[in-house]
Amino acid sequence: MVSSVVSDKPQSKVASFKLLPYISTITNFIFAVSLVPAFSSTATSSAQASNGTAKGEEARALLEWKSGLDNYSQALLSSWQGDDPCIWRGIGCDGSGSVSGLNLTDMGLQGSLSKLNFTALSNLVSLDLSENSLYGPIPSSIGNLSKLSTLSIFNNSLSGTIPLEIGKLSRLSILYLDENRLHGTIPEEIGMLHSLLSLTLYDNHLAGQIPTSMGNLSNLTFLSLGQNNLVGSVPREIYTLSSLTFLSLRLNQLTGSIPSSIGNLSSLKVLNFQSNHLAGPVPQEIGRLKPLAKLRLSFNNFSGPIPVSIGNLTALTYLALASNNLSSSIPEEVGTLRHLKELYLSENSLNGSIPRSIGKLVNLSVLALFYNNLSGFIPDEMNNLRFLRVFSMGENKLVGRLPDNICLGGLLENFTAPNNHFSGHLPKSLKNCSSFRRIRLEGNQLTGNLTEVLGAYPNLKYIDLSYNQFYGELSSKWGCSHNLTCLRISSNNISGEIHPMTGNMAQLKVFDLSSNNITGWLPRELRRLTSLLELDLHDNKISGNIPPEISHLSKLEKLNLGSNKFNGSIPPQLGQCRSLWSMHLSNNEIRASIPSEIGNLQFLRDLDLSHNFLTGKIPRSIGTLTILEVLNLSQNSLSGFIPKSFNNMLGLVSVNISHNDLEGPIPNIEAFRDAPYSAVASNKAGLCGVVAGLKKCSDRTYSEKGNEFMIPVILTLVSFIILASLFVGVILLACQRGKRAEQAILEAQVRGDAFAIWGYDGKMVYKNIIKATEGFDSKYCVGEGGYGVVYKAKLSANQAFAVKKIHAPQDNETLGLMSLEREAIALANIRHRNIVKLYGYCFHPRHSFLVYEFIKRKLEEGLE
Repeated sequence: MVSSVVSDKPQSKVASFKLLPYISTITNFIFAVSLVPAFSSTATSSAQASNGTAKGEEARALLEWKSGLDNYSQALLSSWQGDDPCIWRGIGCDGSGSVSGLNLTDMGLQGSLSKLNFTALSNLVSLDLSENSLYGPIPSSIGNLSKLSTLSIFNNSLSGTIPLEIGKLSRLSILYLDENRLHGTIPEEIGMLHSLLSLTLYDNHLAGQIPTSMGNLSNLTFLSLGQNNLVGSVPREIYTLSSLTFLSLRLNQLTGSIPSSIGNLSSLKVLNFQSNHLAGPVPQEIGRLKPLAKLRLSFNNFSGPIPVSIGNLTALTYLALASNNLSSSIPEEVGTLRHLKELYLSENSLNGSIPRSIGKLVNLSVLALFYNNLSGFIPDEMNNLRFLRVFSMGENKLVGRLPDNICLGGLLENFTAPNNHFSGHLPKSLKNCSSFRRIRLEGNQLTGNLTEVLGAYPNLKYIDLSYNQFYGELSSKWGCSHNLTCLRISSNNISGEIHPMTGNMAQLKVFDLSSNNITGWLPRELRRLTSLLELDLHDNKISGNIPPEISHLSKLEKLNLGSNKFNGSIPPQLGQCRSLWSMHLSNNEIRASIPSEIGNLQFLRDLDLSHNFLTGKIPRSIGTLTILEVLNLSQNSLSGFIPKSFNNMLGLVSVNISHNDLEGPIPNIEAFRDAPYSAVASNKAGLCGVVAGLKKCSDRTYSEKGNEFMIPVILTLVSFIILASLFVGVILLACQRGKRAEQAILEAQVRGDAFAIWGYDGKMVYKNIIKATEGFDSKYCVGEGGYGVVYKAKLSANQAFAVKKIHAPQDNETLGLMSLEREAIALANIRHRNIVKLYGYCFHPRHSFLVYEFIKRKLEEGLE
């Protein structure tokens, strides 16, 4: 890891050149006074007239430029009015009243320089238009500013090439053109600027080679050409600029090596060749750069050992040699760099052990040694590094225990040592290290109870403890990590249930607890992890249903719940997770059919539902997953034909439908044509088609498959016609019967015969009898016989009936009641003067009774 924040700006860049106009003005004024002791009144009047004319030209030139800017910019320059520019905003004048300075930095000006008449501003000493939104080319007329000392137009949107006329600015000491869109080559004429002290051209689109003429800039102290497209080797003339204190050529395409003449740059404090294609060894002469504070050579092709002479650079605070091909061991002399704060030696081929002398770097805050071939133990002296923020040792061959006091200073943010051979327990100081932002210890043999050794980490963003021997349960403390984006603890011995507090990790994107011993059900609180992209819980012992609330995870891309004990069905709500591209539910106890909503997952590329108890047909909607690449439905109980829609799955690469009850033709697509017989084996004998080892399909098979789809259609149409006819007939019949019943009721009401509706509305009569006897209350009882009790039911003022309530039948009396029913029907049709008239009967699960004419004498005789 190498810091990406690399500044190519000189220290106090802006402040230094803002003072220059005023310093120049004072200097010019003193110089003028010393040379000209007196003038005649005539000469004075003539000079004043001349100055007035010049001032008027300067004012007109500035106002003309202002008129070409946008409206907002013109409003910012509202003070630019009249003929005296010396009182305008951003304008400085010399002793003669002529414009010598134009400073409009960071004002938000938008426009071009094309309307600025530099010829009229011939006395300009300082021009600072930096940090605006100026665009277009730099006018060649800028070469007419013969007195110009400072030219600063950095951080704009200027385009075009650097004008050759810039070589005429012989007094120029500061030239800042960085952070624009300039292209073309750096002109050789720039070597004519013998007074130049500081030159920055970084962050443009400049190409070609660095001109050798730069070797003429003997006074140059600051040179920054980084972040362009410069090619070729660094001219040896550059290494003759002994006054240089800052040299940055980073982020180009430079080749070649660093010559031994680098040792001539004895004043250098910052050397930055990062991110080029430089090769060869790092020369021993680099140790002669005693004032050097920052050395950045990362992301090149340097080879060989780290020079021992690097121990002479005792002023170093920053050393970056990462991402090269350096070999051999880390020299002990590194331990002499007592002021060192950041050390980057990662991504090389360094071997051997970590020198104990590194423990003497007590000011060290960043130690990055990952991706090397380092071996042995981490020295105990590492416990002395109390200011460490970054400890990165991953991808080496280190063994033993991690330093116990690695976070004793309480500042550690990045603790990464993955894929080594570390063993034992985690450092004790980790539990209270609340400063953590990133922890990576995967791929070791670390052990311990995570519930006890880990604390609460409110700032943590990433943690991976996978492939170790940790045990214990997931603590509720994880709910405090509100900023956590990745939680991986796969392939350990974690047990217990997933704590509901995990639902508080609202920023979580990756949640991987696979290959552990987790039990219980999935907590419904997981639905709150709405930022989740990957959920991997495979190879555990989680049971219960897959919660439908999983549909709340609308951003989910990868879901793996395979090899658990999930039962129930696949929730149709999974079809709402439309960002899914991988879904594995294999090796569970899932039953029922595959929901058709799976077809909504149009980004799905990998679907594995194998080794379950799925039944029914394969839904046609799966055939709409046209970018699906892997499909495994094997080891289920799926039946029927493979849908024709599968012929549209042209992206399918691998398919397995073996060990089901499928039949009919195989889709004629490449995935099936290339599939081995094992991918379709153990289905019904009727399975046929393009897979080698299957029988060919006959025309009859295809017609049967067609019939399979036609028969339901025909049956549906016939059923619809029959049902429609019955419905119409029932309505007509009901209407006719309704009219007859209505007429009978009217006639009965005319006669006052309340029981005449018996044959038309038995339910109503039944309710009236129950109501009249108050549920066969004993106070209405008038007698009792062998088969039941007789009650008097008065249904109206002038009508009463005898109701014989039949005893509830016993198990062996069912046939008797059936016989009694037949007799009641016969009795109802008999008319004789010696037989009591029977109006009707009712056989009901709760009350069964006979209804007679109520005649006291006949009733008593009848009962006897």
